[in-house]
Order: sequence, then structure tokens, then C-alpha cells
Amino acid sequence: MSRKSALPDYSLHQQIDSIAEALYHNMGRIRTSGLLNGRAGVILLFAYLAKTFPGREYEEIMHRCLQELRESLQRKTMTHTLSTGKAGIGFVFQHLRNIGLIDTVEGLDMNELDRVISMGADRDHANGNWDPQHGLVGLGIYFLERHRETGEKRHLENIVDYIESLAVVENNCHVWTSRRAEQEEATAFNFGMAHGMPGLLSFLARVYEAGIRRPTIASLISSCLDFLLAQRASRDRLYSFPVSVSPADPETGKNKMQLSWRHGWCYGDLGMANTLLHCSRALGHSEWRHKAIAIAQRTTAIPFEYAGCEDAPFCHGTVGLVHQYHRLYQATQNPKFKDAAAHWLKMTMEHYYQPGKFPGGYAYRIFDEDENRFVSNTSFGLMEGITGIALVFLYYLHDAEPGWDSIFQTNI
Repeated sequence: MSRKSALPDYSLHQQIDSIAEALYHNMGRIRTSGLLNGRAGVILLFAYLAKTFPGREYEEIMHRCLQELRESLQRKTMTHTLSTGKAGIGFVFQHLRNIGLIDTVEGLDMNELDRVISMGADRDHANGNWDPQHGLVGLGIYFLERHRETGEKRHLENIVDYIESLAVVENNCHVWTSRRAEQEEATAFNFGMAHGMPGLLSFLARVYEAGIRRPTIASLISSCLDFLLAQRASRDRLYSFPVSVSPADPETGKNKMQLSWRHGWCYGDLGMANTLLHCSRALGHSEWRHKAIAIAQRTTAIPFEYAGCEDAPFCHGTVGLVHQYHRLYQATQNPKFKDAAAHWLKMTMEHYYQPGKFPGGYAYRIFDEDENRFVSNTSFGLMEGITGIALVFLYYLHDAEPGWDSIFQTNI
């Protein structure tokens, strides 16, 4: 199935233009400066539009927004995190420099920012917070982006050491506990890309590729993957991997498993496939690559009705699936992944595209506690809004390397 034959009667280019216009006219409504759902993420879209369509107004908009973003770093209340704080803003400045859109960081002392974020890593370690978006791993993603220019290893070495120290032993494997999975009542071993061990291992694999702490990382990855792969379900289940697994019960020695209910970026089997591809590439294990492709291929049979996608945005919506399958196709040239990307794009258009009803045509579904029901709201951000949708469409149409997705570690 060719990409063009799979598309209904609409123009992705027109949708990208519509989203960009909606963002430009609604910047005043975007109250936060952070990366995932604030202005920093929006700047990434205008940056990639400027790179794809030079000579248009996108670069001017980008520079204007960067000035406002730089000023936001002076707020004393801003956190240090990748998701909402200084690490995310620093990532944007460094990334734009790395892809050649800005020559300098103009008045931004990146070395001082490194120091502040390193202090944040100390705090996250003390709190046991290794989360891929809100903790140590997220800060590591910032330092990986810095490393591309500076070659500085010290901060990444420190984060790897912290991550190693937070590992626990379960079934003779090194693993990490968290309380991030939905419905978890106690600490558990999280299998999600957003807040779990797949996100952590993908990060470690990328640090390994940078030539940092290789013996330590190789040991941690191999040990943890043994545990993760041991939880793979029999083929009679729709999903191969759970959302989370509890530590073994002291009396019975058994682990309680929370079964998966979602096919997305944040949770679901594609996260495991993604991680196995990262680890295979870094450590040269072809068996992990074969397992990754088999796991990902199996997900192409998950029907829309059972996918748990209730909106379009990147985090747990249909567009996140479009992006991951398109990435898988580019990495493997497997036509099943090309067809899957086209299928989920079709689902996006048929179920969630509402031009004229929401800015850019898309909404984010969220539970309203006051009304005790789910409602559809406007969201402008990268993770849960129209910014991420436009970036995925831009990559789908032009196949230019989407370096922005290292934030989500889908850069396989």
C-alpha cells in the first residue's frame, strides 16, 4: 500500500499551516514556558518549519519566541526538569544550535545552566527520582544534547552513576521501581516509555553510544532486559507486556501484574520494541533487534477499538502511533510498518480531526473532576497538543531527520 493511496481527501500541508497559524495567534494563551506543553515545545515546531521552508516567516517567529523563552529562565520558581523546567528550555536552545538554526545562545550562559541542572540531578538522586520526563533520565536527555557540541562527559557520567545506585535486585536482575504507572497503589516495576524502565534503558543505550560508562551500562541493560523479556505474555493476549509488575510477595514469591490497556507512546508494546532497538544498536545484539521487530509487527494487528487511543496527540494518541510506525519503517524498511503508519493516520483523520471546532483542528481529551466526565479541550503543546501533531505530520511528509524526537526517545 503506498502512502498516497492510503490518505483520505485532505492535505497534511494545509493542516500544518493551520496549526502554525493557530499557535501564532494563540501564543498569549500558552501560559507556561516548559518543553512538553509550553512555549519551548512550540518553538521546536517553528524551528523545523523554518528549516523545511527557508525564507518564510517561521524563522522570524522562532527568534522572537526565543527571546521570551530566554527571559523566562530568570523566574526563581521554575523547576529544573526536562518536562516543565530549565532543562527543557536549555534543550531547545542547544538543539537549535546543533541543527544550525542559531549561531550562539545570545546572552544565555549554558555552562551556568549545566551547573543548575546538575544540582537538580543531585536532588533527584536524593529523592530516588529517575523518571524519563520529570527526573534524572530527563536531565540526562538534556546533557546528551549538550554533549553533541561540547563532548563533556562529566554530567552524563554522574547521572549514570546515580541511576546505577538506584537499581534494586529482583529475580537476580537489576531493575528500578517507581510509582508512576496509573492505578499503582505502591511502588512497582514500570514498563512504560514515559515513566518506566524502557525509557531508562533507551537513555542508557544512547549514553553507551556516546562512549560513556560502557561496562556499567552494558551490565545494567543486559540484566534489566532479562527481567523485562521474562514478563512477555503468551500469544493469546492482545498486548505482550504489562503496564507494571509489583515486587515479589514476601510470602508467595509471586509478582502481581497490571495488564496493559493502551497502545501508544507512553505505555504499550511499542515502547519495548523501541528500547530493544536502541539497546541492540548500542551493544550490537542482533537477537534484541529481531525480538524488537517481532514485537512491533505484532502490534500492527491491534484494532482501533482496543488501542485505548481516545484523542490524537503524541503522548497516548493516534499521532504518536503514526510517528513510531513511520520511524520503524525508516529504520527497517519493513512495509508492514509503512502500512501501519498510514492506517493510524487514517484513523486520526476519521476520528479526531475537527477543523473549525478547535484551534488547528484537534483537541485533547481530559477528565473534568468538577463535571465528573471526560471533556475535549484545546491543547497547544508538544506532548498533548497540536504542536506535536504538526511535527509528526512534517516528518511524515518530508522524512527530514526529526531530531526533536530524542525528547521522547523514539530516535531509533
